[in-house]
Amino acid sequence: MSRGLTLDFKYIGAHIDDYIRNENLFDTFELEDIKKIMRYSKLTTTQFVSLLKQSSPTISANKLYKCTRNANVTIQNIDDVFSVLKSVKEYLKFTIFDGIIDFLEVNNNETRNPIEEITKSQEQIQSFQIEQNRTQDNINHSRDLLTKISSLKKSHNFDSVYQFFEELSSKGNREMISKACKEGLWQKTTEYKKNVLHIASEKGNLNLIKSLIECGCDKEAKDHFGYTPLIHASANGHLEVVKYLIFVGANKEAKDNAGWTPLIIASILGHLEVVQYLISVGADKEAKDNDGYTPLIYASRFGCLEVVQYLISVGANKEAKTIGGSTALSVAKGMTRNYLISIGAK
Repeated sequence: MSRGLTLDFKYIGAHIDDYIRNENLFDTFELEDIKKIMRYSKLTTTQFVSLLKQSSPTISANKLYKCTRNANVTIQNIDDVFSVLKSVKEYLKFTIFDGIIDFLEVNNNETRNPIEEITKSQEQIQSFQIEQNRTQDNINHSRDLLTKISSLKKSHNFDSVYQFFEELSSKGNREMISKACKEGLWQKTTEYKKNVLHIASEKGNLNLIKSLIECGCDKEAKDHFGYTPLIHASANGHLEVVKYLIFVGANKEAKDNAGWTPLIIASILGHLEVVQYLISVGADKEAKDNDGYTPLIYASRFGCLEVVQYLISVGANKEAKTIGGSTALSVAKGMTRNYLISIGAK
């Protein structure tokens, strides 16, 4: 195809990769032309191996040798050496390379083993240094946290104390939570005598609650209004916290200053799932506060229809009376009143 044309062998040699990628070098040029092109080409190992492979179906090994013997092949590493030698042996039929390849492979393996050992040792040293740095960082961090605990013991800023516990909890640092508890930090309170466990229960921070309980914090501690952690969790509808506190033995019949139990306050605020769970673990559905109100009477008074229906379904006394003589029906309004009338409440 190249006969009759004046070819720019230098240009073709510089762009030989285009012909190799298109696998048309041997179809486009005569062997004599390829021989000249090779003088100007600079091939990578991959390009040279690909070139030999493309020639094998149409050109004899002898002719291939003649047109490629002047090729300039760039060798980057020992793997490139093996690749070129093996390809030359296969496509140019240089079986004499068998012994050379075997020799090189043996020596290469012997050379690589010490190198690999050195590399492995370097990696181990680096890993050790990283671990040492991490250990030192942990020591410094722990020292900073202990300093902060000491500082917070003298502080009257409850929000800062609680935030400190939340940060420790979010990072899973139970060791420092334990140290903080031992220093009495959890007993710091708000103006209404809510401690860290009260606020965590109010907010529903289950992970922090677990850490505090495991550190021995009092699960029956009461705030200014007589709320225990369980009453706080029930009042805010934190079912998982309620379950956990019951699991670790919190008193499900504890009463606040007004005589409200966890079940009463959950009924007042319409937290149906909490009400259902407390009933399922045996909470007293007829418990009365200081004024004689039961969970059903409160749920009726505040229009919590679903809670009213559920309490009725589990046998709550619809005729129970407060100290003042009020019943669930007498304090109910709207749909709740209509429902109670429909079931014969008086």
